[in-house]
Formats: sequence, structure tokens, C-alpha cells
Amino acid sequence: MKWRGAFWSLTKFILLAAAIVTAVSWYHSRNMPKGQAPELLAPDIDGRLISLQKMVEQGPVLIYFWATWCGYCRVVSPAVSDLSTEHQVITIALQSGTPDEVANYQEKHNLKFHTINDPAGALSASWGLQVTPTIAIVDTEGNVSTVTSGMTSRLGLKTRLWLAN
Repeated sequence: MKWRGAFWSLTKFILLAAAIVTAVSWYHSRNMPKGQAPELLAPDIDGRLISLQKMVEQGPVLIYFWATWCGYCRVVSPAVSDLSTEHQVITIALQSGTPDEVANYQEKHNLKFHTINDPAGALSASWGLQVTPTIAIVDTEGNVSTVTSGMTSRLGLKTRLWLAN
């Protein structure tokens, strides 16, 4: 019968932890857009023009706000990079240096996504960004369907993209 008590204690702990993580993520993303996504038209660090509005015509888009100096981003970025091979992904590097510095960072860490450099944070601020990493999923109607801040998994992101389709 001891195992029942331990199981119940573990279950309560997991539920409490999940509630806290959800509350913190909601708080950090409270200023992010709801409903229609803001216009996003900018060149990436390779000079290619990225248009969110054109991309949503082909399906959901994952928008990843990150930074080279962000510790959590070092864990989340590889998952986003993996997803970028099969899903539409736009990343925005916040206050991470010049385009060449961002490109060098991505090469060093084997990150294969298209990145818009946001050296002063103006683009990120226009989206209401509070913390990095933050991920917004824009559905096929151009609406922000979910926003997640902090740690997340590849499976969690893939599920959110599937739900947005």
C-alpha cells in the first residue's frame, strides 16, 4: 500500500508542476497577438524575403523567437531546426549580433532554419515578445493559434502544428 501513497504524491506533484509551467508560459505570452497575426515581411540573414502572409497560404507556420545568448534556446533550437525540414518555420534572432554573427552561430550549432535578424528587438517588440524562447503557431487562416514560452519538445511543437492545420 506504500506504493499507492507514493504514486498519488507523484501524480499531485506532476499536476502541480504542469499547472505552474502553464501559468508561467501564459504570463510570459500575455502580450503576444491573439487572432490575426501581424504582418511579417522581412529579409532573412541570407537576403531572401520572408513573407508570413504568403507562407500561411501553404499551411501553418511556426514562428520561433530566440537568441544566441539564451540558455533555453540551446535546447529548443535543435527541435525547431529538425521541424524546419518538414514544416514551414520562420525564426527571429533577437539582439544576437550582426547577420554574419547569427549565421556563424547557426552553422556552429548545425541549425538549418531561415532566420530574420532583429538586432534592436523592434520586430520582436511589435509581436509583444516578453521572453525567449517564444514560439507562435500561425494557422492556415493567418491567426495565431498558440503561443508557447520557455521549454518545449519537438513532439509538442509537431502536435501544435498538426492542430493548426
